[in-house]
Amino acid sequence: MSVLELSAVLAIAFVIAAPALVQAHAHPVPNGGRATRRYFLRFAAAAALSGVVAGLASALVPAHPVPIVIATANAALVGGPAYFWAGMRQLRNHSITPGWVASGAVGVTFIASATVTAVIGGPTDGFVLRLILVAVGCGGIAIEAFSLPARALAPFRLIGSVFAFYAGYSAIRTVMFFAVGEDSPAFQALFSALTASAISILLVVTLCVAVWWSERALETRARQIEYRIDALRSDIAAHGAVTVYEVDIPDLALIRAAFGGPAATAVDRAASMSLYELLPDATHRGRTGHHVVALAGDHRIDNLETVVKSATARAVPNLDYREAIEIRVTRFTVHSDEELTRVWPDGAPTGAISTTPSPAGGALA
Repeated sequence: MSVLELSAVLAIAFVIAAPALVQAHAHPVPNGGRATRRYFLRFAAAAALSGVVAGLASALVPAHPVPIVIATANAALVGGPAYFWAGMRQLRNHSITPGWVASGAVGVTFIASATVTAVIGGPTDGFVLRLILVAVGCGGIAIEAFSLPARALAPFRLIGSVFAFYAGYSAIRTVMFFAVGEDSPAFQALFSALTASAISILLVVTLCVAVWWSERALETRARQIEYRIDALRSDIAAHGAVTVYEVDIPDLALIRAAFGGPAATAVDRAASMSLYELLPDATHRGRTGHHVVALAGDHRIDNLETVVKSATARAVPNLDYREAIEIRVTRFTVHSDEELTRVWPDGAPTGAISTTPSPAGGALA
């Protein structure tokens, strides 16, 4: 094995091991908002590392079209979007799991690409395959960026726009490569290596600005989460208890599969809005399919399930399934900070034990 091939293997091994570095020294943080921010920035750094490796390996491929170098370029091109996707998934639920999924995709791509290239042999450099990988990876990031909860933040919509543009550009470049050929004037005018490099530099600069903006937005989000938690702790101290209601829509995935994403989004939004209208003075927190509200004192809202179920039934008029949408409501009575951390989203440090409803009707004694 040459020095170049050994360097390529070490570089891609470093990219594959990125989740371990992301998780290194993962001390508990005050709330999930700060965990989300930390993981997003670390995965963005892992994506940047993958991009650097991909750029160097792709530049070496024309002069050294050996299987390991080609595989390194292909795998690193998968790693860039994959780790960015893992970072954006933190908005759904802060976890290292998406990072290991991205790491597995990098490893599988490296092994498969090296094997196929070695079997095929010849002067192939994998140019078209890399275009396809870029288009698919960037498209996946765009989908995540324009899905809830990411699309609620303007900087994530900017990130989605950057990746959507480059996904479209790479897809059209691939089609034009086969349709008119690499040497045609049209291809050289819009899709030459120089043009693609200039566009890539502009998009990378925009992406850096978007990541910085995202970091600011996530910091603001973390502060808001801390403010809510502190307010709830003050309510416990002042009133002796806080009532927490968890509202789940277990059928949301089924609705999405059967009737599409817009129908599921409409049902979830209807549930959220009904809770805000019913309990305007409560503290609200939640994610898709799972909403949590808290009220100072010990209260029992008897019609809560009825109100939410009625709202979801009206959300999509032509939804045949609407009358059978299941709504699960769990009530907790919280008397201490320790109990609050077990029932309130983001209320406990990262790695804390998650809660399950207590046997006594969901109340924590």
